[in-house]
Amino acid sequence: MISNLDDTIKNLLVNKGAFKASQVDIKFEAPDREWSASISKPTINIYLYDIRENHQLRGTDWTITKDTNGNTTKKRNPNRIDVSYLITVWSNDVGDEHRLLWKVMATLFRYPELPEDVLAGDLAGHTYPLRTTTAQPDGLFSNPSDFWSALDNKIKASINYVVTLTLDSDIAFMAPMVRTRTLGVKPMNEDTDTENLVQISGVILKAGKPERGMHEATVLAKEAGSIAEINDEGTYTFPNIQAGKHTFRVMAAGKVIKDITVTVPGGDYDLEISK
Repeated sequence: MISNLDDTIKNLLVNKGAFKASQVDIKFEAPDREWSASISKPTINIYLYDIRENHQLRGTDWTITKDTNGNTTKKRNPNRIDVSYLITVWSNDVGDEHRLLWKVMATLFRYPELPEDVLAGDLAGHTYPLRTTTAQPDGLFSNPSDFWSALDNKIKASINYVVTLTLDSDIAFMAPMVRTRTLGVKPMNEDTDTENLVQISGVILKAGKPERGMHEATVLAKEAGSIAEINDEGTYTFPNIQAGKHTFRVMAAGKVIKDITVTVPGGDYDLEISK
């Protein structure tokens, strides 16, 4: 993923900043004294120096999705990782260095979110936007003298550039969708027995067809005299129905399609019809 990010940043400078490969090199090596002595033409150095989690964007929630088989998947939201680069420009002419450094910074500032057409490798089609920060005063790079001393090189003007990546831990739990809920209601009069309220849900299916959710239908519990609530996906719900056997009548366009016997509570309340 990080190598893809390197390629992406290079694409950004070349495609959006119009830095021509014939005139300027773009390198990612450590800018130590040996490296700087080996360059032969103006060079933009993009050095990765820090990787850490962004706690401000840390998500503690879980994403819940449902598939067509009635299973529910609960997945933890991904971690957000800040990848920090130090960008410098190297040239024999100080004026060229300053001009190129300003042009690099101007290009990076124009794109607080990396555009889709420069994304490389696995970053293409990324679920979350790739946000960036450029030359911010609260960046991690606070002591340049120690950094350049460690590289045994002279201090250079630099741009601190941070890109936030997504790290998906792939932690997910799958379980069948809950179809029955039983609520015990105790009246204020302690001598009265607890009353159980049963909530059920199911899907109206078309027999022999992969489509699920016949949302234009109506489900009537005949004995209870109740009409189910139906959403746009064709899932019907009875929020309060008594335990026992029921006849569910499926109707559409004012016509009876089918009567189906259903036991409550039960394991499956999907209603298959031939329409």
